[in-house]
Amino acid sequence: MKYLPLKFHVIYIISTLLFSFFGPREYLNYEKIPVAIFIFFYLISVTIGFYLGCNSKLHFISKQTKKDYTFIQVLFKYSLFVSIFFMLTGVIHQYSQGRININLLEIGKNYIDYYQYYNEKKVSTLFTIEFLLLIISAIPKFVTLCLGFFFFSSLRKSYKYFFLLFIFLVVLSQTISNGNQKSLGDIFIIGTIAVMVKMYKYNIGTRKKITKRIVTGAFLLFFIFSYSQYSRLDSREISISDINNHMYDYSSYNTEHPIFTLLGDKIGIGVSAFTTGYLSGGYYGLSKCLTLPFKWTYGIGNSVAASSIVKFLFGIDLYEQTYIYRMEETFGIPGKSAWHTIFPWLASDISFFGIPLLFFLISYYYGKSWREILVYNNPISMLLFSLLSVLFVFVVANNQILHGYNYLFITLFVITIYVIKRKRYNVK
Repeated sequence: MKYLPLKFHVIYIISTLLFSFFGPREYLNYEKIPVAIFIFFYLISVTIGFYLGCNSKLHFISKQTKKDYTFIQVLFKYSLFVSIFFMLTGVIHQYSQGRININLLEIGKNYIDYYQYYNEKKVSTLFTIEFLLLIISAIPKFVTLCLGFFFFSSLRKSYKYFFLLFIFLVVLSQTISNGNQKSLGDIFIIGTIAVMVKMYKYNIGTRKKITKRIVTGAFLLFFIFSYSQYSRLDSREISISDINNHMYDYSSYNTEHPIFTLLGDKIGIGVSAFTTGYLSGGYYGLSKCLTLPFKWTYGIGNSVAASSIVKFLFGIDLYEQTYIYRMEETFGIPGKSAWHTIFPWLASDISFFGIPLLFFLISYYYGKSWREILVYNNPISMLLFSLLSVLFVFVVANNQILHGYNYLFITLFVITIYVIKRKRYNVK
């Protein structure tokens, strides 16, 4: 139980890597050995860092002050009601635009329609209303999600209903109507963390039962995401028979792969699109970036949001120096419209040799915050651990916690509050 997050991550990375090597999607001139070696050192650094962090000395106080107790209450309540207000505002705006669609079977079409709407709006205005609401509500929504799940069993009944209303609004406006998978993924990740914390206090038998439910939930989520991918393709009238006509020259699907034999064409194409597009497709881009020389991006190139801010303020486009951009220029592989793992983004600032050192440090605090949650039930540590869990789940895709403006602000907030406040909640 103590090392459960680490075990999950190691299994997750090895599984996605093997699927990249032997899955239904095949790549042109894929150099697999350098990728395997790089991932090996990454996993070693993560394992050592998490182990040391999880076994590090923890500072604690003998008694929590009323001021600290009040702070966390106010933080949650403020975040909850602000989040609901902005979510309702967003839903009303979507409804006025005729873009609330509760048909689950059209979730893929909703995704395509939303981004068509979003891109058309950006031609005439820098930000859409939905985008502005997303930025303004980012921190309150993240705090609500983390602390709502964390404190759920001890909340008053009215606050439980408000929290469930918040979850409903997120799923309605972002997951269903916009076809956004990330919103549902965040709910599952953070909700699972809260359940895992509760498991720590139960006996082995109860833990096994809860673990089975978590695994069942993960398979259900996997099915939903796979169906969403199938629905996106189906809305564009793309099937297994002609999908390779819509692929880039550097990759194609092996339609004779066992996954299509076992699952059939429709389910197989949905599962393949999800696993190779989100969970394992990034390793190929990583393999190409590993062949390129290092060019420093001044600590900014790892974040699309930060790079955009620098470009807006100073007219300097650091993105053109990143591994991702230079990979696109060299090999013709799309940089921003496909995933290439988190590593080329971070390596643009610290080189690939610096990746293991950086993740050793990140994993140290990942393990430390996890132990602070288990031992002290620390809500501030819950914020950091949840944030880093999102990072570790999305290492196969991109630098999730720094790419968007919303998560950039969330990351800065969580790190700041963790440094300033978390010791006050390590109560003996």
